[in-house]
Amino acid sequence: MSLLTYKSVLLNPYCSTFFSGSTVVGFAMYYFTYDPWIGKLLYLEDFFVMQEFRGYGMGSEILKRLSQVAVRSRCNSMHFLVAEWNKPSIEFYTKRGASDLSTEEGWRLFKIDKNYLVKMASEE
Repeated sequence: MSLLTYKSVLLNPYCSTFFSGSTVVGFAMYYFTYDPWIGKLLYLEDFFVMQEFRGYGMGSEILKRLSQVAVRSRCNSMHFLVAEWNKPSIEFYTKRGASDLSTEEGWRLFKIDKNYLVKMASEE
């Protein structure tokens, strides 16, 4: 039996805030997307457990709830980013079956800043 309750805001992205009683324990922001090779997936944009609740299984419970959302929504996968320096999070996810695509498949994260987007958009 879980001590966590949560409220979801139905926006895109979705935001679920998790509570223990009336105290916020953590939150998760996610949205659904589609990958042509994988199919529908839940993209976990942000996931945070308040410091004072870490080490008590709250993160595992939140990830379980997100997994239930993904399965009910017929997702084939859950994707997310973790900073290389964040070793505790990397360990947390890999213990739960996550694969590190940067080492296994050689994927790299890129971004194009707004100024370059504007430049490209205005090119003739």
